[in-house]
Amino acid sequence: MIPRVIALATTSIAWKRHEEFLSEVDPGEVSPVLRLLLTCDGSMTTALEALRGGRVGVELVRQGEEPLDADTARRLAVSARQTAVSRHAWLTHAGERLLYAVSILPLASLSPEIATEVRRGIEPLGRLFDTANRAVLRDGLRIGRLYDPELAAAFGVDPSEPLWCRTYRLVVERTLTASIVEVFSPRLAD
Repeated sequence: MIPRVIALATTSIAWKRHEEFLSEVDPGEVSPVLRLLLTCDGSMTTALEALRGGRVGVELVRQGEEPLDADTARRLAVSARQTAVSRHAWLTHAGERLLYAVSILPLASLSPEIATEVRRGIEPLGRLFDTANRAVLRDGLRIGRLYDPELAAAFGVDPSEPLWCRTYRLVVERTLTASIVEVFSPRLAD
């Protein structure tokens, strides 16, 4: 079966800064593991590999080059209409879907070597930047809950189950490089 692109409707999410999330979240509602993952400021690939005890893979759903829309360009503080790589992907381990990610990477802000690797679509972005020894920061982290029956079903949980997600800007070597949205499998809390 060919994976389907899941269009994330993130405009209806009540995003919270990580400080707000941590001060307001009910510890009985969100497991310690999921709280750590949602607030992690390091490589999500590395965190998931440490959690699962093995290599995390990427399953590309769709990747292509397209002009940046005005909202994303504003969020990244770059000019609209420049070309960006848009990637929809699952991070998986041993056949289990751990995370659904939508990444927008303006090509003008990537080094030619990194742009080539991103276009190949073989590695999760976290591993790609780690392997290239690039200093990476996550900026503007926001955490929220997404109600998306199609995505919940793709994770293998009840379609009515809300999903924890986060969004941030990725800064590589002091250059704003990407807009990322990550939606976490509820099973990560197990």
